[in-house]
Amino acid sequence: MSLSRLLSGLFADSEPSTESPATTQNSGEREESTTVVHECRNCGTNVSEETTCCPACESDDIVRYSI
Repeated sequence: MSLSRLLSGLFADSEPSTESPATTQNSGEREESTTVVHECRNCGTNVSEETTCCPACESDDIVRYSI
């Protein structure tokens, strides 16, 4: 699954909002949530953090995206 498909799936069910996450919190403290995706740059396969070679296409070009 490519990163664009993953992001599309995550946001497909959400309703549009005009408020940013920082303005919707009541406490004033900003809590950040980060998702890290490891993906083969050649074919788009999601892999684990420890993966050095893509199991689908055998490329060693693995990238890390913080979302």
